[in-house]
Amino acid sequence: MGWLFMSRGGMAPFATPKAYLDNQCTYPPDPEKGRATGLRVLKSTVRSGAYYAACQSYDVEGPRETFAIICLVKWNPGTRSGEEFGYKDMSETMGPYNYDCPGSILDLLGPPGNEYAAQWREHCRQRLALTTRRKPAPGDMLVLAEPLTFTDGQSERSFRVVLSGRKTILRRVSDGVGVKISKLMSRAWTIVPPPAAPSTS
Repeated sequence: MGWLFMSRGGMAPFATPKAYLDNQCTYPPDPEKGRATGLRVLKSTVRSGAYYAACQSYDVEGPRETFAIICLVKWNPGTRSGEEFGYKDMSETMGPYNYDCPGSILDLLGPPGNEYAAQWREHCRQRLALTTRRKPAPGDMLVLAEPLTFTDGQSERSFRVVLSGRKTILRRVSDGVGVKISKLMSRAWTIVPPPAAPSTS
């Protein structure tokens, strides 16, 4: 399915993308319309431009499958076109490329519906393992898994973490130049902690 855009009025009575999409993913069984199963949202969130939800299908006999629904989200309040909200929906079985789903939602899911869903969940878990690490602290040495080439042509893997004023910054080990690394917590790296202070006893 492609993108669907709408005005704030089109979202009514819902004020946020999360509330609107929660409602879209919630409906009862309706045998008269040929719908044997309903759907409910167990937990959802919007982060990094995407809506993530653990959704459970059910029928008159009780719960059935619990799976993930992912919607790409564009939210531009006040845009001139009036189309403030847009979304593109998909399920985990379609192999989405957005992996910011929190662990609390992943933990609610049942068995994956296919290999795409299994791979998507694994990618989300791998991202969680990276983003939940402790942040580099002054005194650490941060070592990237692969060298990073900067705009000045210098390639570097190792960086000193230092305090500059009130900010924590990275300095290249090779020349001491302060640098910024985008999406640092999503990259593969290790930390070499500062040496322990000598014992005074």
